[in-house]
Amino acid sequence: MNANMLYDEGKQMNNDALLTSSFSGYGNYPSYDSTRRPLHVVIAGAGPSGIAMAIELLKFPNITFEIFEKNPDVGGTWFENRYPGAACDVASHAYQYTFASNPDWSSHFSPALEIFKYFRAIAEEFKVLDHVRLNSRIVSAKWNVERSKWVLEVSCEGEKPKKVEGDVFVNAAGILNQWKWPNIPGLDTFKGYRLHTANWDSSWECDQQRVAVIGTGATGIQVVPKLQPKVRNLEVYMRSPTYILPSVGFGVESSTFNEPYTMEERQRFRSDPLYYKKFRKAIEQQMNENFASSIKDSSAQNEARQWAENMMRKSITSKELQEKLIPKWELGCRRLTPGKPYLDAIQQENVSIVTSQIQRIVENGIETADGEIHHLDAIVCATGFDTSFTPAFDLYGLDNHNLRQIWATKHAEAYMGLAVSGFPNYWTFLGPNTPIANGSLIPCIESSAKYIIAVLQKLQREQIRYLNIKQSVQDSFNAYTQAVHKDLVWSGSCRSWYKDNSTGAVTGVWPGSSIHFMDVVATPRWEDYEIEYMNPNPFTFLGNGVSDREAKNADLTYYLNDL
Repeated sequence: MNANMLYDEGKQMNNDALLTSSFSGYGNYPSYDSTRRPLHVVIAGAGPSGIAMAIELLKFPNITFEIFEKNPDVGGTWFENRYPGAACDVASHAYQYTFASNPDWSSHFSPALEIFKYFRAIAEEFKVLDHVRLNSRIVSAKWNVERSKWVLEVSCEGEKPKKVEGDVFVNAAGILNQWKWPNIPGLDTFKGYRLHTANWDSSWECDQQRVAVIGTGATGIQVVPKLQPKVRNLEVYMRSPTYILPSVGFGVESSTFNEPYTMEERQRFRSDPLYYKKFRKAIEQQMNENFASSIKDSSAQNEARQWAENMMRKSITSKELQEKLIPKWELGCRRLTPGKPYLDAIQQENVSIVTSQIQRIVENGIETADGEIHHLDAIVCATGFDTSFTPAFDLYGLDNHNLRQIWATKHAEAYMGLAVSGFPNYWTFLGPNTPIANGSLIPCIESSAKYIIAVLQKLQREQIRYLNIKQSVQDSFNAYTQAVHKDLVWSGSCRSWYKDNSTGAVTGVWPGSSIHFMDVVATPRWEDYEIEYMNPNPFTFLGNGVSDREAKNADLTYYLNDL
C-alpha cells in the first residue's frame, strides 16, 4: 500500500472507509487492535491480591472478568481470621495499597477486623464487588487444548455446580487460605474442646480452663496473651523456638507497646499529605533496608541477631526460659515476630512452656515423649495452614497433568512465583518463591498485577492464543533461586514453612529483596514463553498497515511533542 493513499491534499482519508475495504491475505484492521482478541479472565480469590488484580483489569477495555470467592465476603485471610488477638505483624501504614492510603489506622499493628474493613472498603470504592461471586468454591480447572480455554467447575452455595470458561485463569487465592489440623495421632479422640485459630469458635468460654496452645508462630504469639489472664492453666507447646521481639516497630515507630495513634496524629495524616507521604516512606524504607540482614554471616546479620538476642534476654528474667526461647539459628530463618505481650504472658505463674515432643493426643489431654500425660479441658491449634502451595482444587494443564498432584509429590517449583510451565494462560499471585518475607509485600502484589496486565495486553494486541513458560527456563530459574538461597538466612538451620524441610529447598521466599523482585517483573521476558498465535501467520496482528493512531484520528506528530 502506497503511503500517499492515506492522505488527500494533506487531510487524513476517511478511516471508516479504510477499515471496511476489501483486503486479501492480511487483517482488515489497524495494527495492535485489542478488539480482535477479547479476553475473559477468571480469578480465584477476592483477598488483597484478587482485589488488586480486579482494580487493574477495570482500567482496560475488551477484558471481562469474574472473581470466585469461597467465603461469604471479600478480604481473604482477613475475613477468615477472628481468633483473639488476630492482627497483622506488619506496620499498618505499610500494609495497604500504594494508591489507596488509609490515614486512620488505629495502631501500628491493626487488628484483623480493621484490616478486613479496609480491603472491603477498597473493593467497594473501586466497583470490584460487582464482579465477585461469593460463596463460590472452585472445584477444578482444566485447560481445554482444542479451544485454548480454561474450563472450571464451580460449586456455588445453594446451586448446582456449574461450568465456567475463561481465556485466562488467575489464581489469587494466596498462600494462607487452607487451614489444617496438625498431623498428631489421636487428635480426633480428644473429648475436650478443640479449636483451630483459623476457624475460631467465638462461642467458646475459656475461663478457668486448662488449655494447651500448640504452635509458636505469629498466630500462637498473638493468641497466648489473650488467653493467659482468663484460663486456670496454659501450656504452650513449643517444637522449636523463634525470635520474638519485645518491641513494636523500629526507628520511626519504635516502642514497647502497640499504642493507638492519637486523634491528633491521625488528623495530621489526613490534613497534611506531604507529611503522611514522608511518614509512609520512612516506614517502608526501613522495611526494605532490612534485607541486608538476610545475608548469612554478614555484619548486618550478626549485628541484628545480637540485637534481637539482647532484647529477648532483657525481657525474659528466667535463665531457663531464655534457654528455651532464644534460637540458636540465623535471625530471619523463621519469621521474626513482635510479641512483648507474649513474652510477658509466658512468664506468668499459670503458664508453662512444654518442649518435650508431643507423642499423641489422648481422651483427656496430651501425652509427651517423656511419658507425661497433660490433662486438659481444651486444645488450641495455632498450627496454621497448608503451605505447600498446592492448589485447593484440581488444576489440569497440558497432557492432563494435575498441578495438585505434581506439587504433592515434590516441592513446588514455578517461574518467578507468577507462572508454571505446562499450564498455559495461568498466572498466580504469591506462588512459590515470591517476596513474602523480603520487605514490603503489598507493592509486590501490585507489581504482580501489573505484570499479569502486561501479559494480557500482549495476548490481545498480538492475537496470541496462549503463552506457556518453557520448562527449561523454569528449571534454570529454580536452579538460580536455590543457588542464591545458599547464602540467605531462609536456608538456615531452622525448621520453617519457607522451605521444604525434607530437601532443604527454599520454596517460599524470593531469592533477593522485594525491590529486586519488583525490578525483575517490571518488564516481562517474552523470550521465556512458548507462544502460540491464533493465526497461521504470526504477523497477522499488524493488520492493514495502518496504526491505531491513524484509525482513531489521533495526533500523528506525537514524536515532536517534546520539542
